[in-house]
Amino acid sequence: MYLKMITIKESEDSDKEWIFPCWNWLDTHLGICETVCEIITIGKRLISSPKLPQINMQSSGLWIMDIIGSDVNTEMDPIHLSFIFYGDLNHKELALQITGKATQIKDELADIGSIYKIQITGPHTKSNQPWHLDLLHMKHTGTNQEMWLAFNCSFKCNEDKCVELPALYADQDPLPVVEYSIHVHTGDIKKADTSGEAYLCIQGARGDSGKRWLNNSRSGPITFARGQVDVFRIKAVHLGKLNQVLVGFKSFKKDDWFLEKIVIKEESYPFATHIFAHNDWISKHSKKAFTELVIPLKEMTETSDPVKYFDTKSRGRWQMWVYCTHIPEKVPDIQVVVFGTKGKSAAQKVQNLKNDSFLLTVDDIGDVTKVSFVLSGPRLGRGIKLHKLRLKDLDTKQELGFYSADQWLFKEDGSETVTELAAVRPDKAPLREVLYSVSVHTGTLPASGTDSDVFITIFGENGDSCKRKLRHSRSHASFERGQVNSFSVRAVDLGMLIKVLVEHNNMGYGAGWYLDQITIQESGKSDCQYVFSCQQWLDSGVGDGRMERDLRLLGKVRNERLAGNIQGTWDVIVTTSDASRMSPKMSLTICGEKGTSIPVLFPKGSLKKAEICQTSVELDKKFTSICKVRLEIEDARNGEIWHCREVKLQHRKTKEILVFPFLRNFADAEGCTVAELPVLTAGFHFSTVKEYVLYITTAASLESGTDADVYVTLRGLLGDTGRRKLTRKGEDLFTKGKVDVFRVEAVDVGSLQELVVDKGKGSDWQLEKMIVHEPTFAGTKTLFMAQTWLKDGKKSASVTLKATEIQERRNTAVLPLKKQQMKSEGTWRIYFTKLCEETTEEFEKSVKNISNLVMVFYGSNGKSNPISMANKVRHQAEDQVTSDVHFPSDLGMLYKVRFGLQSLGNNTSQLSLHHFKMQNTATLDTFSLSINKTLSSSLNGDRWIELPVEWPLKTALSVITYHVTVFSSNVLNKRNVVLVTVCVCGINGDTGDRILGWPLQNPQQGEDKESFTAQMDAVDLGELHKVVLSISSKTNCKLDVKTLHLKEALKQEPVYIFEVNEVFSLDAHEPEIRREIPVSFVSREGVKLKNEIDHTLNKEKSPLESLVEYIIKVYTGDKKGAGTDANVHVILFGDEDSSELVQLTKPLEHQDPFERGKSDIFRIKTKSLGRLRSIEIGHDGKGFASGWFLEKVEITDSSTNEVYCFNCSRWLAEDENDGRTVVQLYA
Repeated sequence: MYLKMITIKESEDSDKEWIFPCWNWLDTHLGICETVCEIITIGKRLISSPKLPQINMQSSGLWIMDIIGSDVNTEMDPIHLSFIFYGDLNHKELALQITGKATQIKDELADIGSIYKIQITGPHTKSNQPWHLDLLHMKHTGTNQEMWLAFNCSFKCNEDKCVELPALYADQDPLPVVEYSIHVHTGDIKKADTSGEAYLCIQGARGDSGKRWLNNSRSGPITFARGQVDVFRIKAVHLGKLNQVLVGFKSFKKDDWFLEKIVIKEESYPFATHIFAHNDWISKHSKKAFTELVIPLKEMTETSDPVKYFDTKSRGRWQMWVYCTHIPEKVPDIQVVVFGTKGKSAAQKVQNLKNDSFLLTVDDIGDVTKVSFVLSGPRLGRGIKLHKLRLKDLDTKQELGFYSADQWLFKEDGSETVTELAAVRPDKAPLREVLYSVSVHTGTLPASGTDSDVFITIFGENGDSCKRKLRHSRSHASFERGQVNSFSVRAVDLGMLIKVLVEHNNMGYGAGWYLDQITIQESGKSDCQYVFSCQQWLDSGVGDGRMERDLRLLGKVRNERLAGNIQGTWDVIVTTSDASRMSPKMSLTICGEKGTSIPVLFPKGSLKKAEICQTSVELDKKFTSICKVRLEIEDARNGEIWHCREVKLQHRKTKEILVFPFLRNFADAEGCTVAELPVLTAGFHFSTVKEYVLYITTAASLESGTDADVYVTLRGLLGDTGRRKLTRKGEDLFTKGKVDVFRVEAVDVGSLQELVVDKGKGSDWQLEKMIVHEPTFAGTKTLFMAQTWLKDGKKSASVTLKATEIQERRNTAVLPLKKQQMKSEGTWRIYFTKLCEETTEEFEKSVKNISNLVMVFYGSNGKSNPISMANKVRHQAEDQVTSDVHFPSDLGMLYKVRFGLQSLGNNTSQLSLHHFKMQNTATLDTFSLSINKTLSSSLNGDRWIELPVEWPLKTALSVITYHVTVFSSNVLNKRNVVLVTVCVCGINGDTGDRILGWPLQNPQQGEDKESFTAQMDAVDLGELHKVVLSISSKTNCKLDVKTLHLKEALKQEPVYIFEVNEVFSLDAHEPEIRREIPVSFVSREGVKLKNEIDHTLNKEKSPLESLVEYIIKVYTGDKKGAGTDANVHVILFGDEDSSELVQLTKPLEHQDPFERGKSDIFRIKTKSLGRLRSIEIGHDGKGFASGWFLEKVEITDSSTNEVYCFNCSRWLAEDENDGRTVVQLYA
């Protein structure tokens, strides 16, 4: 129990009460650590007062004060005391001479406001008799306000004393009397010590403490020894926040005193520590008897009340009571997680909600900070009302409560799945509840969006938020390509955020998501936005196939750019955490656009555990901006970890502040010794931290390896990584013919231009080449050819390499090895989703019309037959319709879908399509389309729409508007009876039969030729090579068609010209007339190019003629175990294009390829690649002893007879070298 005070009345009818203040815990582990205490009264007050005590402000009158104490010997000198009355406006001192047992004085105490404390000091003259002050009685004649202050203190001979008590008013709590602990630090330098008399006066928001002599030095000298901390204690009415301390000192020997600092601690309420730093001499040359100086406050910290250790150690066994109402008839599965200062418990089932206790086992998680209730099943229709929650430790008997007033589990409407409550502890304030605003930025790459359920867990220094589902908005779809979606997460304060875990639940290539970044900030706060960069796919069919990502904090966003001149002195403040297990030598470098600062060095031992270390750095004239900060540690031993919490930079003149929350371990299991963080500014592009993978090849010649240290600096258009030492534990590095792999993490340096390689002292080293891989969606690889020796010496130990070749694989899906080519045959499930604004009636009408829908799918191997949705609706939900379609043959990679409504005679209807998803039921390959268009079955309108299919890491085609112009001699007068349709064919497929509407532009009429232009939207057809013209009529007539012209609406050229020159005799009772018309000319810049058309036609008629044959000769090494039975594949990369993945299974000579010392020849055909630059070759590791020693690969381009040689001379095996089974080789 925390006891504030006790009041006692002398009788039931008394109008006065005695005040016994405590202001402390009655607890076995807090405060006085006792459950029994003795309390001394500070006086008596009126129980009630008719007026507020605004004395001397609006009311007139006198204070009549009776001072009651012990007898005074009149034959001796009287007692001289000072009574100081402190008010909220001012204070007043009355000097009194005490001559008897009772003394009365009268004073207005004008202009001091409402009195809040009375201070008494003295005796001020030498006296041979002590005197005891019992009581000060004060009564105001104007307001009848009355108080009795029981000082109960003695003033002894030759002692200068200061005591004070708070004023006692009816219906108001008196200010507490606080004990201040004063720690005086004498400097640890030569001749810092001294002896003499000293006093101090503490100044705070509520007045001062009065002059207090240290250790009663007025009656004898006090000695301050060198490097010593002397502790003194004084009691005073609470001064509020302290702001300065006055120190007075008089040296007996005329010595100087080096005062380092004074630390003042409040031993109770509100447990604050104030630091007053001086770090200077108190001079002996003062002309006054006492040297006085004022030291302002430098730093203040508030701490919790220290807790006494429990005699019995907790074994983490707690009883829990949960009392709820409004519980569903079927009790849901609810899990509880308990969080503490050292971690969190495992999730455990809540066994009942009826206030019956059950056991929780939480292990050693430190002091409990919060409890999270997690709903395991689906969301509830209504929340559960919480009335009580209590925890009790079965070993220590510690009990914890939780604020449960107006609290619902999972929100009152049941819309949430997690509810958190902060533990209410007696020794510290509970953590506050925070509403976090989470903004999710979906990328802009093709197929970036997803309709899957996305979950997030936010981690901070106070624990995590538990897994939360980011609910889709009912007004619009979330996680669409290029969108920024905002969500709210309510949680107990997580402290500084560290990382987020983001995940989703959709399997299958294309069902995933490309996440750009996540930003989080407290709602209502605009000055603390956290950024978590991702820039990766969460797709089971892309890259590493992961559908979850741990995103480390990139930094905090500044609202504005640095203002003014940034040159000059910056203070550097480094904060370590209590997780550190070493204090290393550390350097800090500030990087700008035009260079870097001189590294700031922190000596070994200066960065101690859970401390703040401060220094400064000068930025010269070359600095116009600050881009990033780099930290690097040295001399880290195995197993030692240093944890940097934060680095803060503050400009001394402008007070601009930059904060870099590193929040990471250095010299951890991964051997991290260098880290960088960028400056993030709102409204500007955020630089990200990237990982660069370095493949360093040592030459295969004799004695080419080295035992020296190797350093690398990567330089790009945006900066450099700094000089990085390449280390990896437990391996011999840079040996003959070996490829060593290292990872360098740095703020994005932009497009790589060059790198610098330095060799330390040691044996010579022949560097063959380096490849730097950026494992992002682009998969950029930069080759730096070296083929040079690095030897000891200033010039020969370093080499600067320029980028030899840069290769990006944006258009190649990085799928698992056996799934490079999509197989589309089989059953696909289709989902039609209701538009959010669409009414139920409108949706039901659309569902009926879905049976009239016809779809045609286009793939790399061809197109499907028209698929009708009649009788195929499989399931209808509130906002979604599903159906199944079957592809009897493999269409290859799907790239386009055409939707249409079949003709229903004279019945005209329409169908609104909004969101369409299609998933292969076997492979789970998935694509989605946001359509938001309406199809019409009108006979006179275009009943079709086309949309491209987007796949991750594939370039999608775009929708193009084409203009089709028909030239005829008599078309205009037949417009109401003739129906003209065309099917346009290009290298990317066809449009299907499309009705030409009448007309897009005003018809043109000449002497012998009329024309009209219609519009057609279609997925990019590429080069056109033919049209299929269909004409029908309601009456018998003739139509003379001259030519058709086709072009893109937004371009003037090229214009594809199709010559018809035919008179069509139309019969209303005969089928439509169809003609296939090849392209005649292509007009570019007014010139008709016949040859180009012939080339296009040849490509269409004989696609195999455009393929190029390559002869691949593979040499297996002549080493023991060099052969392999694994499946070997190859990909060729040229300067114009790259091939698909090709399995090398059928050699021209041997039936059993890749045997030791043998060579195998394969023939493949693929598209023209230009000059070959590199190849990827590897195997799948299948079979016994699958390791393979590949000597080299020779490839002959049959079209040019040019031979390319790719040397390898290494093992492709999981148990050899770097464990790689796939390598990139360069010509």
